[in-house]
Amino acid sequence: MTEQVNLPYQLIFVYDDGSQFIAGKYGTLREALQAKIRCKHEIGQADICSRVLEVISVLKGEDNES
Repeated sequence: MTEQVNLPYQLIFVYDDGSQFIAGKYGTLREALQAKIRCKHEIGQADICSRVLEVISVLKGEDNES
């Protein structure tokens, strides 16, 4: 039996076309912020779909929208 774990922090990538991508879910704010720091070099870079990453956000809770 698998138990679903609630990870309260989400790392969200926001692209120049307005699309958003949940890049990860984390159990602590510290883990989420460390992941954000590791990904900061990708801001301004185009992905395989030619979207440019504009913002990396950390959201708390699953009901948040940006």
